[in-house]
Amino acid sequence: MTSETHQHRQSGPSARLSYSDFEVAIKAFLHQTRHHTPWSYVEYSPRRGQPLQGYLTLTKLIHSHHTSSGATSTITGTFLTGTTTTIDPADQLLLDELAEQLEDIPDGDDYEQGEETDPVVENSSATTFDYLSVNYHIVFSPSYQVPVLYFNAYRPDGAAISLEEIYESLVPEEWRGAIRNAGLNGGISQQDHPVLNTPYFYMHPCETVPLMETILQNNGSPNGTSFLESYIVTWLSFTGQAIGVSVPTDMVAANGQ
Repeated sequence: MTSETHQHRQSGPSARLSYSDFEVAIKAFLHQTRHHTPWSYVEYSPRRGQPLQGYLTLTKLIHSHHTSSGATSTITGTFLTGTTTTIDPADQLLLDELAEQLEDIPDGDDYEQGEETDPVVENSSATTFDYLSVNYHIVFSPSYQVPVLYFNAYRPDGAAISLEEIYESLVPEEWRGAIRNAGLNGGISQQDHPVLNTPYFYMHPCETVPLMETILQNNGSPNGTSFLESYIVTWLSFTGQAIGVSVPTDMVAANGQ
Protein backbone atom coordinates (compact mmCIF):
# COMPACT_ATOMS: atom_id res chain seq x y z
CA MET A 1 0.00 0.00 0.00
CA THR A 2 1.44 3.36 -0.98
CA SER A 3 1.74 6.27 1.41
CA GLU A 4 -0.80 8.20 -0.65
CA THR A 5 -3.33 5.35 -0.45
CA HIS A 6 -2.75 4.98 3.30
CA GLN A 7 -3.34 8.69 3.83
CA HIS A 8 -6.52 8.54 1.76
CA ARG A 9 -7.83 5.60 3.79
CA GLN A 10 -7.21 7.49 7.02
CA SER A 11 -8.90 10.71 5.82
CA GLY A 12 -12.39 9.55 6.84
CA PRO A 13 -13.54 8.35 10.26
CA SER A 14 -12.55 4.80 11.15
CA ALA A 15 -13.36 2.48 14.01
CA ARG A 16 -9.66 1.61 14.16
CA LEU A 17 -7.36 4.24 15.60
CA SER A 18 -3.75 5.21 15.19
CA TYR A 19 -1.99 6.35 18.34
CA SER A 20 -2.31 9.99 17.19
CA ASP A 21 -6.08 9.41 16.79
CA PHE A 22 -6.17 7.99 20.30
CA GLU A 23 -4.41 11.11 21.64
CA VAL A 24 -7.03 13.33 20.01
CA ALA A 25 -9.81 11.14 21.42
CA ILE A 26 -8.58 10.99 25.03
CA LYS A 27 -7.73 14.68 25.23
CA ALA A 28 -11.19 15.56 23.90
CA PHE A 29 -12.64 13.19 26.50
CA LEU A 30 -10.65 14.88 29.28
CA HIS A 31 -12.08 18.23 28.23
CA GLN A 32 -15.62 16.87 28.01
CA THR A 33 -15.49 15.21 31.46
CA ARG A 34 -13.65 17.97 33.36
CA HIS A 35 -16.84 18.93 35.26
CA HIS A 36 -18.15 15.36 35.61
CA THR A 37 -15.50 12.72 36.26
CA PRO A 38 -11.89 13.41 37.33
CA TRP A 39 -9.93 11.39 34.80
CA SER A 40 -6.20 12.18 34.70
CA TYR A 41 -3.69 12.01 31.86
CA VAL A 42 -0.47 10.08 32.58
CA GLU A 43 2.57 10.36 30.32
CA TYR A 44 5.10 7.58 29.87
CA SER A 45 8.00 6.72 27.57
CA PRO A 46 7.25 3.61 25.48
CA ARG A 47 10.92 3.18 24.49
CA ARG A 48 14.10 5.16 24.93
CA GLY A 49 14.36 7.91 22.37
CA GLN A 50 10.70 7.71 21.32
CA PRO A 51 8.11 10.46 21.92
CA LEU A 52 6.14 10.35 25.14
CA GLN A 53 2.71 8.72 25.02
CA GLY A 54 -0.18 8.81 27.46
CA TYR A 55 -3.14 7.02 28.96
CA LEU A 56 -6.04 7.99 31.21
CA THR A 57 -6.50 6.96 34.82
CA LEU A 58 -9.33 7.20 37.32
CA THR A 59 -9.64 5.92 40.89
CA LYS A 60 -13.08 5.33 42.33
CA LEU A 61 -14.02 4.34 45.86
CA ILE A 62 -17.10 2.14 45.87
CA HIS A 63 -19.06 0.72 48.75
CA SER A 64 -21.33 -2.24 48.14
CA HIS A 65 -23.64 -4.15 50.44
CA HIS A 66 -24.07 -7.86 51.01
CA THR A 67 -27.46 -8.86 52.35
CA SER A 68 -28.03 -11.85 54.58
CA SER A 69 -29.33 -13.71 51.52
CA GLY A 70 -25.95 -13.31 49.84
CA ALA A 71 -27.01 -10.75 47.24
CA THR A 72 -24.47 -8.08 46.31
CA SER A 73 -25.04 -4.69 44.77
CA THR A 74 -23.13 -1.44 44.44
CA ILE A 75 -24.59 1.43 46.42
CA THR A 76 -22.59 4.33 45.10
CA GLY A 77 -19.13 5.49 44.13
CA THR A 78 -16.88 8.39 45.00
CA PHE A 79 -14.06 9.57 42.75
CA LEU A 80 -10.65 9.98 44.36
CA THR A 81 -8.34 11.14 41.56
CA GLY A 82 -8.03 14.00 39.11
CA THR A 83 -7.73 17.72 39.46
CA THR A 84 -10.84 17.82 41.64
CA THR A 85 -12.41 15.48 44.15
CA THR A 86 -16.11 14.76 43.64
CA ILE A 87 -17.88 13.55 46.78
CA ASP A 88 -21.59 12.95 47.02
CA PRO A 89 -22.80 14.46 50.33
CA ALA A 90 -24.76 11.28 51.00
CA ASP A 91 -21.45 9.38 51.01
CA GLN A 92 -19.70 11.56 53.56
CA LEU A 93 -20.74 9.63 56.67
CA LEU A 94 -19.52 6.34 55.23
CA LEU A 95 -16.29 7.97 54.10
CA ASP A 96 -15.71 9.36 57.61
CA GLU A 97 -16.18 5.87 59.03
CA LEU A 98 -13.76 4.47 56.47
CA ALA A 99 -11.18 7.15 57.31
CA GLU A 100 -11.13 5.95 60.90
CA GLN A 101 -10.03 2.50 59.70
CA LEU A 102 -7.56 3.53 56.99
CA GLU A 103 -4.48 5.69 56.94
CA ASP A 104 -4.55 5.88 53.16
CA ILE A 105 -6.39 4.59 50.10
CA PRO A 106 -3.98 2.52 47.93
CA ASP A 107 -2.87 3.95 44.57
CA GLY A 108 -2.86 1.29 41.87
CA ASP A 109 0.11 2.87 40.04
CA ASP A 110 2.34 2.21 43.09
CA TYR A 111 0.60 -0.96 44.25
CA GLU A 112 2.39 -4.26 44.67
CA GLN A 113 -0.05 -7.15 44.61
CA GLY A 114 -0.32 -9.10 47.87
CA GLU A 115 -2.26 -12.04 49.19
CA GLU A 116 -6.00 -11.76 49.55
CA THR A 117 -7.39 -11.14 53.01
CA ASP A 118 -10.84 -10.42 54.34
CA PRO A 119 -12.13 -6.90 53.60
CA VAL A 120 -12.80 -4.39 56.35
CA VAL A 121 -16.54 -4.41 56.87
CA GLU A 122 -19.14 -2.62 58.90
CA ASN A 123 -21.57 -5.13 60.37
CA SER A 124 -25.29 -4.76 60.89
CA SER A 125 -28.03 -7.27 61.59
CA ALA A 126 -28.78 -7.92 57.91
CA THR A 127 -26.16 -6.11 55.84
CA THR A 128 -22.38 -5.73 55.72
CA PHE A 129 -20.56 -3.00 53.80
CA ASP A 130 -17.37 -3.54 51.79
CA TYR A 131 -15.15 -0.76 50.52
CA LEU A 132 -13.12 -1.12 47.34
CA SER A 133 -10.71 1.25 45.64
CA VAL A 134 -10.99 0.66 41.89
CA ASN A 135 -8.36 1.91 39.44
CA TYR A 136 -9.45 2.32 35.82
CA HIS A 137 -6.99 2.95 32.98
CA ILE A 138 -7.79 3.68 29.33
CA VAL A 139 -4.77 2.53 27.32
CA PHE A 140 -4.17 2.33 23.58
CA SER A 141 -3.70 -1.13 22.07
CA PRO A 142 -1.45 -1.08 18.96
CA SER A 143 -2.54 -4.65 18.16
CA TYR A 144 -6.29 -3.99 18.14
CA GLN A 145 -5.95 -0.27 17.28
CA VAL A 146 -8.57 0.66 19.86
CA PRO A 147 -8.68 1.83 23.49
CA VAL A 148 -8.67 -0.88 26.14
CA LEU A 149 -10.13 -0.52 29.64
CA TYR A 150 -7.79 -1.95 32.30
CA PHE A 151 -8.79 -2.07 35.95
CA ASN A 152 -8.00 -3.50 39.36
CA ALA A 153 -9.96 -3.35 42.60
CA TYR A 154 -8.38 -3.35 46.06
CA ARG A 155 -9.61 -3.83 49.59
CA PRO A 156 -8.69 -1.18 52.17
CA ASP A 157 -5.62 -3.21 53.19
CA GLY A 158 -4.30 -3.07 49.61
CA ALA A 159 -5.11 -6.67 48.68
CA ALA A 160 -6.41 -7.10 45.14
CA ILE A 161 -9.70 -8.93 44.72
CA SER A 162 -10.16 -11.99 42.51
CA LEU A 163 -11.92 -12.31 39.17
CA GLU A 164 -14.92 -13.89 40.87
CA GLU A 165 -15.11 -10.95 43.27
CA ILE A 166 -14.83 -8.58 40.30
CA TYR A 167 -17.99 -10.12 38.89
CA GLU A 168 -19.77 -9.96 42.25
CA SER A 169 -18.71 -6.42 43.15
CA LEU A 170 -18.46 -4.51 39.86
CA VAL A 171 -20.48 -6.28 37.15
CA PRO A 172 -24.26 -5.70 37.26
CA GLU A 173 -26.05 -8.95 37.98
CA GLU A 174 -28.06 -8.85 34.76
CA TRP A 175 -24.83 -8.67 32.70
CA ARG A 176 -22.76 -11.34 34.44
CA GLY A 177 -23.88 -14.29 32.36
CA ALA A 178 -23.29 -12.56 29.03
CA ILE A 179 -19.85 -11.28 30.02
CA ARG A 180 -18.75 -14.63 31.50
CA ASN A 181 -19.77 -16.39 28.28
CA ALA A 182 -18.27 -13.88 25.84
CA GLY A 183 -15.56 -15.32 23.59
CA LEU A 184 -13.46 -18.29 24.67
CA ASN A 185 -12.50 -17.07 28.14
CA GLY A 186 -15.15 -14.49 28.97
CA GLY A 187 -15.24 -10.76 28.42
CA ILE A 188 -12.95 -10.01 31.39
CA SER A 189 -9.40 -11.37 31.38
CA GLN A 190 -6.15 -10.65 33.20
CA GLN A 191 -2.73 -9.84 31.81
CA ASP A 192 0.22 -7.57 32.55
CA HIS A 193 -0.62 -3.90 32.16
CA PRO A 194 1.14 -2.72 28.97
CA VAL A 195 2.66 0.29 30.75
CA LEU A 196 2.97 -0.73 34.42
CA ASN A 197 3.88 -4.39 33.77
CA THR A 198 1.81 -5.61 36.71
CA PRO A 199 -1.28 -7.87 36.50
CA TYR A 200 -4.49 -5.99 35.65
CA PHE A 201 -7.92 -7.12 34.60
CA TYR A 202 -9.21 -5.75 31.32
CA MET A 203 -12.30 -5.76 29.14
CA HIS A 204 -11.39 -7.75 26.06
CA PRO A 205 -11.26 -5.38 23.04
CA CYS A 206 -12.20 -7.88 20.30
CA GLU A 207 -15.72 -6.45 19.94
CA THR A 208 -14.70 -2.77 19.97
CA VAL A 209 -14.20 -2.38 16.22
CA PRO A 210 -17.54 -4.03 15.28
CA LEU A 211 -19.29 -1.90 17.90
CA MET A 212 -17.78 1.37 16.68
CA GLU A 213 -18.31 0.44 13.02
CA THR A 214 -22.00 -0.13 13.76
CA ILE A 215 -22.22 3.29 15.41
CA LEU A 216 -20.46 4.87 12.43
CA GLN A 217 -22.96 3.28 10.06
CA ASN A 218 -25.94 4.32 12.18
CA ASN A 219 -24.71 7.90 12.35
CA GLY A 220 -24.16 8.19 8.63
CA SER A 221 -20.80 9.72 7.66
CA PRO A 222 -19.73 12.00 10.52
CA ASN A 223 -16.78 14.33 10.23
CA GLY A 224 -13.58 12.46 11.16
CA THR A 225 -12.58 14.96 13.83
CA SER A 226 -16.01 15.01 15.49
CA PHE A 227 -16.07 11.20 15.51
CA LEU A 228 -12.68 11.08 17.23
CA GLU A 229 -13.78 13.67 19.78
CA SER A 230 -16.81 11.55 20.70
CA TYR A 231 -15.03 8.19 20.40
CA ILE A 232 -14.19 7.62 24.09
CA VAL A 233 -17.58 8.82 25.35
CA THR A 234 -19.32 6.48 22.92
CA TRP A 235 -17.08 3.48 23.59
CA LEU A 236 -17.04 3.94 27.38
CA SER A 237 -20.82 4.33 27.56
CA PHE A 238 -21.03 0.70 26.41
CA THR A 239 -17.87 -0.78 27.95
CA GLY A 240 -17.50 1.05 31.24
CA GLN A 241 -20.93 0.49 32.72
CA ALA A 242 -20.23 -3.26 32.71
CA ILE A 243 -17.57 -2.78 35.42
CA GLY A 244 -18.69 0.21 37.44
CA VAL A 245 -17.54 3.25 35.49
CA SER A 246 -20.19 5.13 33.54
CA VAL A 247 -20.58 8.19 31.37
CA PRO A 248 -23.10 10.86 32.46
CA THR A 249 -26.30 10.54 30.44
CA ASP A 250 -26.18 14.17 29.30
CA MET A 251 -22.77 13.55 27.73
CA VAL A 252 -24.03 10.45 25.94
CA ALA A 253 -27.05 12.37 24.65
CA ALA A 254 -24.84 15.22 23.48
CA ASN A 255 -22.85 12.73 21.38
CA GLY A 256 -25.97 11.37 19.72
CA GLN A 257 -25.97 7.87 21.24
